[in-house]
Amino acid sequence: MNDAHYHLLLNHLPILGSLFGALLLASGFATRSVSVLKAGMTTILISSLLTVPAYFTGEPAEEMVERFAGVRHDDIEAHEEAAEFALWAMGAAGAAAVMGLMTTSVRGSRSQKPRTWAVITLIVSVLAFGVMALAGITGGQIRHSELHKEKLIAPAPAEKK
Repeated sequence: MNDAHYHLLLNHLPILGSLFGALLLASGFATRSVSVLKAGMTTILISSLLTVPAYFTGEPAEEMVERFAGVRHDDIEAHEEAAEFALWAMGAAGAAAVMGLMTTSVRGSRSQKPRTWAVITLIVSVLAFGVMALAGITGGQIRHSELHKEKLIAPAPAEKK
């Protein structure tokens, strides 16, 4: 395996993890289950931690693919910018999850803090998933030119004379 393989293997985990964690959190609210809320926040925390190696394997992967035919530097730059923003967004989601887990682990706590942090974690993780998905889309465009907006519209058929 090479650097590009590592990046491709790792980058899907925080994207799908943030979605799964957000769905768990929503389910926890729907069922009023503290255990499910904790599972959702734990999933968000793990996903945020997995964002770090996904991000830092990007530069070595870039070094490999930038010399391939058909790879545009603009696509790599767009992906880098989206990935950096995604790293910060997932960091914020992970921090909110830590706060939520810390407040829910206090036995006998009747305050609103656990619920408040779970709500904050849900909101931030949904936003982080959107940013992560954008980073994934821009990453896919590096090697998949069919994903470019200008190529999504099929050319008109040639007229017969």
